[in-house]
Amino acid sequence: MKEKTEFIHQLRSSFKGLQNEPLESIVAENLISPFTVELPASILQQAQDIVAGLFAMREKKSYQTHYNDLIAMKGLKDPGNKSIMMSYDFHVDENQDLKLIEVNTNASFLALGHEMYKSKNLPLPVSDFTFDEIRRDIILEMNLQGKEASSNLKVAITDDKPSEQRLFVEFLVYNELFKSWGWDSRIVDYRDLFKSFDPEFVYNRYTDFFLTDTSSVLLRDKFLTKDVCLSPNPYEYLLLADKQRLIDWSQEGFFEAQGLSASDIVLLRKAVPRSYDVSATSAEEVWSQRKKLFFKPKNAFGSKQSYKGSSISHKTFQELIKEDTIAQEYVPASEQIFETPAGAQAFKFDLRCYAYQGRLQLVVARLYQGQVTNLKTPYGGFACVLFK
Repeated sequence: MKEKTEFIHQLRSSFKGLQNEPLESIVAENLISPFTVELPASILQQAQDIVAGLFAMREKKSYQTHYNDLIAMKGLKDPGNKSIMMSYDFHVDENQDLKLIEVNTNASFLALGHEMYKSKNLPLPVSDFTFDEIRRDIILEMNLQGKEASSNLKVAITDDKPSEQRLFVEFLVYNELFKSWGWDSRIVDYRDLFKSFDPEFVYNRYTDFFLTDTSSVLLRDKFLTKDVCLSPNPYEYLLLADKQRLIDWSQEGFFEAQGLSASDIVLLRKAVPRSYDVSATSAEEVWSQRKKLFFKPKNAFGSKQSYKGSSISHKTFQELIKEDTIAQEYVPASEQIFETPAGAQAFKFDLRCYAYQGRLQLVVARLYQGQVTNLKTPYGGFACVLFK
């Protein structure tokens, strides 16, 4: 596939350390779509405004105080730093308004997305975003913990069995990027952190979001004692990315209680779909509304065990009641028609909007057919977005 070949060529051009890596076998066939999504520039501005509005709310003392009991119950405390390379994932509704699907602290594809635009010779949505901004973000993360980032900063990129992850290529890219800044960077399984390498900064892609698994104890301890700057981290996940926050944010009066401006309240109220906690006490109401809802686990990631309410069986619904499940107002993914070798085909898409703190950095689309994104659709995958 031409897109894959061009993408690999771009990676090897940008990162000389990848010359001998077997990228042809590492990069998935349907990772990069041949198509480009075109959208009005107003959507890009919406994304920036929503990201800034949610982060401004996160920074308010009233918001953090609201979660004091939950923070204590989880055994967490503010580490000082935030979380690099987060994403806010949206659908675009029929009125060209963004609807927030989820916030993702451990988001993938920022670095690869940057290279995808370069491989296609297309302008970046945020024209002044560069990789050097990531470097500055990491240094700021260290500073927020009261630490200095040395010129040979020790950095670990971590996940569960990194080399087996579908986007292992991105870990290779980050490793080369960090090394290019003179940093001592390594890709390390989270179980092996601090064994033969004692990193000062850990770029975290591991999805035990609260570090509650017994195998995560050492990393959790290092995070809580600030022995390491962990980014993304459980504290930021709790404040922004835990799906329970979508339920909180959609409650009447929640934004008002945080002292947000009238314009931000209107903006965020429009962007956050109504969301419900699925439990025995709410079962009857949620079941009656199911055709307007989409069901997904609170603590899973990707599209695991997600169900469109219009097709869910009563038996499956009864099982969901026993699980930790969120029901969210169903906002259908927009579609665009593209010409394929098999003829014109409709592709659904969502938008992944990357940010650090309140600053939008990059936007990519994920094209797919069927119910959920899965990077298996021929001619689907990650796509560039042109805002006009």
